[in-house]
Amino acid sequence: MVDDRKWIDDVELEDVKIKWAFSHFDGREDTFNALGDHNFQVILPDDVADRLREEGWNVRTMDGYEEGDPPEHLLKVKISYKYEPPKIYLIKGDRKLRADERDLADIRRDTCEQIDVIITPSRWVAGGNSGITAYTKELYAKVKESRFSAKYAEFEEL
Repeated sequence: MVDDRKWIDDVELEDVKIKWAFSHFDGREDTFNALGDHNFQVILPDDVADRLREEGWNVRTMDGYEEGDPPEHLLKVKISYKYEPPKIYLIKGDRKLRADERDLADIRRDTCEQIDVIITPSRWVAGGNSGITAYTKELYAKVKESRFSAKYAEFEEL
């Protein structure tokens, strides 16, 4: 049971590793994700995972991919526009573009060079259980830019 009286700070993670196979920036439907649900899985370092677990965050640990690989600590982070939209930016070259829900599909394994994120906690209680759900507060995704995108960057989008 999470102590609902204790203040829990936002978590700032720089140059995070994403578990792409379990992430749904684009909101696609599959066995483990409902259509329109935008989320991603962050791979946490041991010390951060331990701290967040102690605070009540839902951090799960998976065995390494191959024998001898260290375990991975994963935190599912939701992206919701329901109450307070997150501030999500796509960084392309020297431009910072404010992304909306439609732009989230641009954040993919093959296009992303780096992601920095601020995660905010949301407490929940249901049927005697409680926990903390992680939500995106701010996200900065450095996206690879094609040479044509860079060439035409100065033109205004209509």
